[in-house]
Parts: sequence; C-alpha cells; structure tokens
Amino acid sequence: MTATALTRDEIDAFLRAQGTGVLSLTDGAETYAVPESFGYEGGSLYFQLVSDSDSQKLSFIETTNIATLTAFTDDPPRSVLVRGPLEPVPEADQERASSAIAANATIPALNVSLETATDELAFEFYRLVPRELSGRAFDPGP
Repeated sequence: MTATALTRDEIDAFLRAQGTGVLSLTDGAETYAVPESFGYEGGSLYFQLVSDSDSQKLSFIETTNIATLTAFTDDPPRSVLVRGPLEPVPEADQERASSAIAANATIPALNVSLETATDELAFEFYRLVPRELSGRAFDPGP
C-alpha cells in the first residue's frame, strides 16, 4: 500500500464531506478520545458538544492545550489530522458555528448520557482552530 499527501484543497474538501471524526484530548497524563460530529467552515472545525454536569469530556477540554481530530474513510482510504487549540465559540460567532454544523455535520442522537435526561444536558459550541493540517490518500495497489 502506498500513501500520498493530500493538498490543502483536498483536505478542505474532505473535511467538508466528512462530518464526523475522533476528537482526542489530554489532561497531561491520560488521553480521552471521543467520536464527534463537526462542521467545517472558514478553515475551522465547529462542534456542538453535549454534556452533563459530570462531563469527562469537558474536564479534558479544560486541560488540553492542543486537541487532535482524526477523520477518515475506508472507501476510498483517506485520513486527515487536524491539530490546534479547542476553544469556546464566542456568542457573536455562534450563528456561523451553527451554519457550519448544519451544512456538513453528521448529527448523532442528542441524549449522550445513559443516566441524564435530555433536558438536563448542556449544549455548547466549540471550535478547533487548525495549527497543523495533514492528509493522506492510500492506494491499495494491484
């Protein structure tokens, strides 16, 4: 199997088409990786994160300086890594975040907690501002 680097235009198109990936966070000692739906617009990834009061995800977000999102497909085999800070979306930019998510996110079920009712969950917008973008296409060969 051979791999070739994706161009920036190919990475942008891939992220607009995907809508889901694995978001990796850390507290400095442990890692936490969770599948997340995202929107991609203006060079940033937007998330609407759902959590309850004991959210492990939000605890890890608070201690993560650089988050990594991995998006991939099997057919054709491609992957993209996005690394950068994950920050709350300011209120002035939340319409942009909402539009980006509506345009290409794969929206999962909203009740992500087995013990918490949907009306007790918090919904917050975050964005990952890429400092590093890389992508690969894999050719399985003959």
